[in-house]
Amino acid sequence: MRVRILLVSFAAALTLLSSCKKQPQLDIREIDFRNKSQQLAQGVHVDAELPLQITSIINCDSYKISISQDPDGFLFIYSDEWELLGKFCLQGRARNEFVNRPSEIRRQVLKGDDGHLLLPLQDETSIKVLDVTQSLLSGKTVMTQTRDFLPYYLQPLDMDGYQAKLRVNLEYVFLDNDIYKTLEYIQGFEFEFGKIEEHYWIRHDTAFMELPTVLSDMLAIVGPQPKEQYQRRFYKHPSKNLIVEPFQFSDYIMYYDLDKDISFAVHQNGSPTLKEEPNEVPHYNDNGEVDYMDKERGCFEEALPFEDYFLVFYYGGDHSMSDPNKDWPRPEVMLFDWDGNFKKSIKLDHYIFYPAFDEKTKTLYGIPLDEKDEEEILAFDLSPLFD
Repeated sequence: MRVRILLVSFAAALTLLSSCKKQPQLDIREIDFRNKSQQLAQGVHVDAELPLQITSIINCDSYKISISQDPDGFLFIYSDEWELLGKFCLQGRARNEFVNRPSEIRRQVLKGDDGHLLLPLQDETSIKVLDVTQSLLSGKTVMTQTRDFLPYYLQPLDMDGYQAKLRVNLEYVFLDNDIYKTLEYIQGFEFEFGKIEEHYWIRHDTAFMELPTVLSDMLAIVGPQPKEQYQRRFYKHPSKNLIVEPFQFSDYIMYYDLDKDISFAVHQNGSPTLKEEPNEVPHYNDNGEVDYMDKERGCFEEALPFEDYFLVFYYGGDHSMSDPNKDWPRPEVMLFDWDGNFKKSIKLDHYIFYPAFDEKTKTLYGIPLDEKDEEEILAFDLSPLFD
C-alpha cells in the first residue's frame, strides 16, 4: 500500500508540473482511414537458408539482413535474392563482437560519407555501428563507431525518509544520422521499495540535447498519467529529423518536424479523442464467445519509414476485429505520407513478426505467427498499395 501511495504521489507531482504550463493547442486533422482495404495480400514462403530464432529482419539497399540467436554469427546478410553472403557479429567482448544478441535500433540504417551502409546495433552495454559494406568486402565484422550505453538507468530516491530505486527503461532515435545526437525517451519504469517491485508504465520525454518544444507540448497535452490510449512509439524518417508516433490504443498518428519545431496529428474521424475514454470492445474465449468487455482496442503497431512515405500496421478495423485469434489478429498495412495524408491500405492473411519491406519489388517480409522455431519467412506482394 505504501508503494502505491508513493507511486501516486510521484505521478501527481509530474501532473502538477505539467499543468503549471500554459496548455498548448494541438493541430488535429480529422481523416478517414479505417476499413478502406479492398484487397487481401497472401503470404508466400521464402526459399532461403535461414537461422533459427530470427529476432529481426531488415531490408536495406541490395541486402536483406536477419538477426538471430546464433552466437557464431548473430547477423546473417543476404543478397536481394536471399542468397547467403556471410555471417557476422560473433558473441564475445572484443570491439567487433557483442556480449549478447544485438538488436537493431528503430530500423535506422545510416549512410557513411564514403557511401558505405552503416547499421547501428545495441547489446547490453553499448551501441556499435556495423559497416555492412566493408564487412562484406573483407569477410569479417568491421565496426566504425562504438558508444557505451545502457538501455536503462537506476535512480536512487529518498521519499519521506524511505530509500527506493527507480529503474527507467529507455528507447531512442538518432538525429541527423549521428549516434551521438540522440533523442531519448522513457518507455516506463520499475519502482523498487525494499523487496517490493511495482511496474508503472508512463510516457515521458527527455533527451541528451535540448528537448524540442513540440515534444514538450505533446507531454503537456496528454500528461504523465499511465493511460493506455497514450501509448505510442517513435519512428524516424530515414534522412530527415521527421518523426511519427502511431498510437497503440487510439486512432492517432503524431507528426513532428524537429528542425522546424512544428507538429500535428491525424485522427480517425468519429473515433474517441485523447480527452475521451475509449469505447468498450469484446474479448472472446476459444469458443468465440464474449467473456467480458474492455476498453482496450489495438490500433497502430509496427511502422516502416521510407523517404516519401511510411507503412504502418493497423488492428482497429473490421478485418482484424473479426479474426478469431483476438490476441494476434491479422493486420491491415496502411500507407501514409509525411504530410499526414492517408493513401491506401491492404489486408494481410497472416499476423507476422519482424516485418521488413523491399521498396524495389514492393514486397513485405515477416515471420508467420504459427512458425514455432522462427525459421520461415513469408513474402507479401504490396504493389496494389502503389497503383
